[in-house]
Amino acid sequence: VTGSTKGSGKAIALRLLRENSDVFVNLNYAHDDDSANALSQTLEKEYPGRFAILKADLSQISGLEVLLEGIAKISPMIDYLIINAAVTNRKPFIELTLEEWNAVMNTNLTIPFFLTQKLADKINPEGRILFISSILGEYPHSLSIPYGVTKAGISMLARMLVKEVCSNNITVNAIAPGFVMTAWQEAKGEEIIERISEKIALKRFADPDEIAKLIQSILDNGYINGSVIHIDGGYNYQ
Repeated sequence: VTGSTKGSGKAIALRLLRENSDVFVNLNYAHDDDSANALSQTLEKEYPGRFAILKADLSQISGLEVLLEGIAKISPMIDYLIINAAVTNRKPFIELTLEEWNAVMNTNLTIPFFLTQKLADKINPEGRILFISSILGEYPHSLSIPYGVTKAGISMLARMLVKEVCSNNITVNAIAPGFVMTAWQEAKGEEIIERISEKIALKRFADPDEIAKLIQSILDNGYINGSVIHIDGGYNYQ
């Protein structure tokens, strides 16, 4: 699970550990050592021997190599590949630089493609590949143009990879969450959260565990394939 030491990624990893007693979970993160260390201490008490936390910056090819080497040391084969790590840049269109654009493209789309490519032949039969996309890859947003473009790309990538891995009954899907109540979203402030909530039929953000529950159900279902599943509470319903 990439990007999995906080927010939705953390909720995904915890649900995998809770619901799958025979699953060993690799958690990836890039920069936040404090969150990773705190999570490691918690998991060591509850799930000793069932997890590894690998630091690898997936905005860089070098980080991809670090992650691949770390996975290979733990197990030659895997059952699930869940690509969650992502970044954004909220600069206005006219101010974005090539370097800033590429940083989002690398993390959200280019590295996920090559991570999947490198691991495709190491996924067990009946395995699962799952990308975390976003409804902002479908609905235009006032800011975060590179984020929306990359998430649209991730949704299409999930559909296009189906034929590449179907010989071993490996499924490829994506989920497209709406707004999820993570620490990053909370930092926006109550006024912005309320304004966004008014655009959601359920009038609230998702809880990270609601995202994790959907992911667990997709992993358990061998017939969902080539789908992009929305979980957005009815965003943009008006």
